[in-house]
Amino acid sequence: MKLKYILFGGLILGLFACEQPKDKGEDKTEAPKTEEVKKEQNQQTKKGATETKQEETKTVAHAGKGNPDKGKAIFNSKGCASCHQPAVDTVGPSLKKISQAYGSVDELVKYFKGEAKPRVWPDKAAIMNPQLMQLKGLSEGELKDLASFILSHK
Repeated sequence: MKLKYILFGGLILGLFACEQPKDKGEDKTEAPKTEEVKKEQNQQTKKGATETKQEETKTVAHAGKGNPDKGKAIFNSKGCASCHQPAVDTVGPSLKKISQAYGSVDELVKYFKGEAKPRVWPDKAAIMNPQLMQLKGLSEGELKDLASFILSHK
């Protein structure tokens, strides 16, 4: 019997101890002020416009020089990533090292076509040259896209 009173008392104490006090006259679920909402929407609109302008600038900057996003897709589809990593030398030199050695898209495209000697690890050209055969079927634009992607790793 005594145990029932103790348990009942503990239950009552627990219920009242967990109750949150209510503020009089204030409703915490009040909607945000319309001015604040308008400011936030304007900031988001400006941010979106800025991102669009940056995207357009990026596209214009690569016009005629290749599209690095398309180049990345080519890089991955041809299996280049199995030997070349962005910043670490593995089986092949890193993309950063390649981009530092070749100053322009045109110079790197010449190498892809076999019209220029290798500038990075020339002693391993015998290993890389057969791999370049995979690029023979690519158009001039696709080669520029690939070169642009590689050169973006400076």
